[in-house]
Amino acid sequence: MSTTTSSTLDAYYGSFTSEREKAALSVPLRLVAAWAKNDADGVAAAFTPDGTMILPGDVYKKGREEIRAFMAAAYAGPFKGTGVTGRPVDVRFVTDDVALLRTHGGILAEGETEIDPELAVRSTWVVVRRDDQWYLAGYQNSPRGAGATLRW
Repeated sequence: MSTTTSSTLDAYYGSFTSEREKAALSVPLRLVAAWAKNDADGVAAAFTPDGTMILPGDVYKKGREEIRAFMAAAYAGPFKGTGVTGRPVDVRFVTDDVALLRTHGGILAEGETEIDPELAVRSTWVVVRRDDQWYLAGYQNSPRGAGATLRW
């Protein structure tokens, strides 16, 4: 998910090959690209203005500014130099403009290409289409796998 070559994108999309599925799955791709640059503004821009982010450790952020501020602090501290990766495992359309995505992925420590089991997550994304662009209305993840103890 960290590069956008055709073969990388094909591998990322897996069985989700319709143009509609790919459009909805553009949201995680945009978030991954922003994270790769430790770009808090870019992460926040992937959300709707009133989007929510819920993370382990009682983290609840609502709205782009709260999300941007949280990510800026994270990139200045524990997530400095990190990346994220993942793959879609489920795509469901509630309406033409609302989709539920489920991904498995996690945080990549600086210089790593594999997710440490303690940083692996299972994520749920509620994405919405507005003016022909897909945005993240709600995001929540939880640790997964043996030894998962994700802390923010």
